[in-house]
Parts: sequence; structure tokens; C-alpha cells
Amino acid sequence: MSSLAAEVLRPADGLALSQALAELALKGEQVSLCGLDSRSSLGALITAEHRTLCTAALDDVVHYEPGDLTITVGAGMPLASLADLLAAEGQLLPCQPHRRSGSVGGLIASAADGALALGYGMPRDVVIGAAIAYGDGSLARARGRVVKNVAGYDLPRLMVGSFGTLGAVTEVSFKLQPLPARTTTLLLGFARPADAFEAARLFSLQPWEPVFVDLLLGACTPQLAVGFDGRSERVDGLVQATSELLDGPSCQGRLILTDEQDVTLRTRLDDPIAHLGTAGDVVLRWWGTPARVRAVAESLLAPRADGLLVHLDVRPVLGQVFAGLSHQDEAELCAASRTLLAELRQSGSAVLLNAPQSLRRDPETVWGPPPADFELMTRYKRALDPDGTFVAGRFVGGL
Repeated sequence: MSSLAAEVLRPADGLALSQALAELALKGEQVSLCGLDSRSSLGALITAEHRTLCTAALDDVVHYEPGDLTITVGAGMPLASLADLLAAEGQLLPCQPHRRSGSVGGLIASAADGALALGYGMPRDVVIGAAIAYGDGSLARARGRVVKNVAGYDLPRLMVGSFGTLGAVTEVSFKLQPLPARTTTLLLGFARPADAFEAARLFSLQPWEPVFVDLLLGACTPQLAVGFDGRSERVDGLVQATSELLDGPSCQGRLILTDEQDVTLRTRLDDPIAHLGTAGDVVLRWWGTPARVRAVAESLLAPRADGLLVHLDVRPVLGQVFAGLSHQDEAELCAASRTLLAELRQSGSAVLLNAPQSLRRDPETVWGPPPADFELMTRYKRALDPDGTFVAGRFVGGL
């Protein structure tokens, strides 16, 4: 792998980045993209010879109109800086209001999971425009909620979750929301995971609108965390109603988090990779139908003979299970992880979010078999990056 630190190119703005791409394309060199490098563990390892373009210097506020609830920023803008800027105006980036690590470009490229997706949506839902540099150095701009380019592609949303395989995002426009008047999290403890799942089921039958519902299992006493945002009177009423509904014999205790505790928990939940693992651990995500979540979580928590330690962040309403796996021996960790991935892929999608390099050499190990729409994905790749400037190998199917 030739992407050494000395070979990283750091263009000062979008124009310089597009010019760098044009020059590298003329030389026939392939390119990978990075921002603040907070998500370098995502995806398969790139083994092809390539150069790296870093977007960290593209951190300007291009346009901000608080009254319109829209903002356009450079791809290198740190999410922490963006959150602070918006908070000063009483606003937030809906899809990731508490994420403090990484850049705007990294958020778009990875379509990062956030706990508050239940209440605020995913990155794709809040992107309304983007500036994109293609592999030949040409620039495309698409602004507005439904703007498409002449080829018929919804370019801004197409870039979300593309892992830098289609083009280099240099600017992003978002729609924003006002900060809620009140944010509160109710934390309930249970003796058994089964009791926590039953409480989550009962809660899901109510016509209430939480911003997140997470079950924390394995590393602690089973806990159900429910978050509410909105007017103070409404939030207080929902917290009281939830407490009364779930305060049965199986509930071991309940706690309304302080403002500081609330922010700390939401920040952790918004970043499951950091929350569930360290550099040498495995973090994976299973995604399927909500009806299968409990069975998947219970299979992961079942007593194990291989010494694997498992802790979970389960999002039953979203149909997601995040698992952190650790073991004293890396070889044992990798072997057990391969077995679990194969089992989980029988009932849904399972991808590696963080893993030792030995597990990330094969894209199919990371992502699973190419999906049914893989041919469509390859057509997008050929249409937007016909010369293959953006290095292949990191994404699904080796794209």
C-alpha cells in the first residue's frame, strides 16, 4: 500500500482539489480520499497503489442563512465545529446532533449511523446540495432539495454512503432544525435482557414519538434508554407516562438523566464504533427487520465457549444491532467474528465497522456478498468514474 504520509496531498480548497485530481488522472494514478481520518477502520483495506487526497483544509462556512435553516460548509469542516456554530444560533444538524468526531465529508461518505436517526433521520435525509469533483477534475454543483444533474442522478444523496468511490465531495448543503427546548433521557434497568426487550416491546405499542430507543446489553445490567425532545411540558408528560407504563416487577430502577448525563449518553450512542470497541476490537452492525432483532441479540449474548466478550447497543425500532466483540487473542477474535458474521448474514445484513487488518483484507468479509442491486452500483461507478480514478477495493464487492 503506497499511501504513506509523505504522499498525502492536502489541497487548500475545492478548486485546488479538482486540479489535483485532473493532474493525477493524466498520470494514470488512482486516488483515495480522507478527511480527519476518524473512520479509517471502515471498509476493506485498499491494497492497490494510489495517492491520498485529504479534504481537511476545506473547512470554510460557504453560506449560512439561519433564517432559512440551511447551511453550506466545506467537506473538511469538523462536525464538532459545525455543532458549536449551529448551537450558537439555536440550531442543530438533525442527523448527527451529538457526534463530535470526524468531518462533514466523512459523515457523507460513510453515511454514519446515529442513535437519533429514529427522531431526526439519516444523513441522506438532510442533504440538500453538494459540490463534487469528479475523477477527471471537473466540478459539478447540485443545490436544492430535488436538484438533479443532466444525467438524471440525485448527486448529493448518491454521494451519501458511497465511501469516496464516485467522486470527491468538496461542499455540502444541509437543512437544519431548531434546537429543541428540552432534551431528556429516561434510563430503566432490568434483571434480564428478556425483561428489557419486553419493556421495549410494550413501549413501541404506544403512540409516542421518542428520538431514540436503545437497549444496552452485555457489558452492564440490561438497560433501556429512551430519549424525548421537544417542549418541556410534552417531554415531562412523556417521561412520566413511560415510567408508569414500564414500572413493573421486572424493572430494577429508573433514572432521569441530568442534562450533562443526557449529552454524554447521546454522544456515545451517536458513535457506536467508539462506544463499543477500541482499536483492536471488532465492532459490527446487523440490520434487518425489527421482528428479528431480539433473536439476533439473544444469539449474540448466548453463553460462549470461545472466550469472546460481547456487548450490544440494540435499536429495536430501527431494526439494528451493534455488537462490540473483544478477545485477548487476535486470532481467536477474528475466527469467532467470521463465524458470527456468517450466522448473522442468514437473517439480515451484517457489516464490519471496526476490525483488525487481517479481517479487512477481503471486501466480502467486511460487507458480505454483493447485494442484489450490485449491477446498478457498478453502473453508477462506470457512469461517474469511468476511468476508475477513485481507487477500488474498499467498498461493497470491491468497488
